[in-house]
Amino acid sequence: MDDFRASYAKPLVVSRLLHISATACLTLALASCGSGNQPSNSTASTAPPGSTGSPPVGGTDYSVVAHWVCRPGADTVCTTGLDASIVNADGSTTALPFTPAADPAIDCFYIYPTVSQEQTQYADLTDSPEIQAETRAQAGRLSSRCRVFAPIYRQETSYGLNHPSGTQSDVPMLDVQAAWNYYLKNDNKGRGVVIIGHSQGTILLQNLIAGSIDGTPSQALLVSAFLAGDPSLGVPPGGVVGGTFAHIPTCSDAAQTGCVYVWGSYLAGDTSAPPVFGQARGDSLVSACVNPAAPAGGSAALKYYHANTKPPWVEALGQLSGVCRSDSSGANIFVVTVIPGMFATANTTALKAAEVAPGWGVHPQDIALVQGNILDVLDAEITTWQAHH
Repeated sequence: MDDFRASYAKPLVVSRLLHISATACLTLALASCGSGNQPSNSTASTAPPGSTGSPPVGGTDYSVVAHWVCRPGADTVCTTGLDASIVNADGSTTALPFTPAADPAIDCFYIYPTVSQEQTQYADLTDSPEIQAETRAQAGRLSSRCRVFAPIYRQETSYGLNHPSGTQSDVPMLDVQAAWNYYLKNDNKGRGVVIIGHSQGTILLQNLIAGSIDGTPSQALLVSAFLAGDPSLGVPPGGVVGGTFAHIPTCSDAAQTGCVYVWGSYLAGDTSAPPVFGQARGDSLVSACVNPAAPAGGSAALKYYHANTKPPWVEALGQLSGVCRSDSSGANIFVVTVIPGMFATANTTALKAAEVAPGWGVHPQDIALVQGNILDVLDAEITTWQAHH
């Protein structure tokens, strides 16, 4: 299993910790962060700073419904508060009410990024407001296409990443593995499943896929995986499989199933530092990048969901485009371009605010930038899945 900290180590000496607002998070050297949709009234744990926050060794018991943010029958976070307005490049708008799927054909298994505000090394199993907000923002809309399973896990917190202890623990991975095992045994029943995560969640899911899905019978259940904000998923130069995953390829068509999307987002022209996500590797492999808006390659329009006030969500159309591109450092990154027009200044300002540190790009917005495109991919994948199952 890859070490979480090693996966996020930058090839730079870090002399200070970076203060990052609620729209970003964590340190310059280590960490991950959410989309910035955490509620303003979230409160941190009162546990003494420096305490481990680690329950006894072993995975969490996921037969307990309270250990899930969302699962069928207990999915309010993933089915409410998601109405939106479509805002086109010319300023015209259309209401977009949200309706969960009544009987979805597939499932989605989601692991959220680093969002815990607890002042401990590892989070407890509290279904906190920040976990709920991030899960709604990144995964809630998926419930229009799939049953959403989102376990609460004892993640390494922002505090823990900023204040590393002398010992390492596999607590986060133990929980993700336990949640997956419980889902397979009790809920899956042969259904296709989409795996999706961001940042710390992506690193854990990449480990899960490599160790428990790739080349195993459960690979046959994989509809696709969306690994957003990934430091590196290795593939041979010019290839799609045979690196990090021995049997699971990267995707090249929206209707393809059994494959993986991976990307790390940077604004066009960002040369602040060598990229952390999709970074250049030191072995014979290269980092993969697959654009959810154009898996076959090339540039395409992004369907960007972001929080607003009335209604709470906006789907911005015709305002941004994205393309996977190799940079001069050898990294393979998702380059986002703001399209000139009436919203260009506002979009540029919002995305620049998400540039949490040199080399990090617009990491907090990885899923939001392509959320509508992911839904389009799921529509195509579901059609393929149903035709063969």
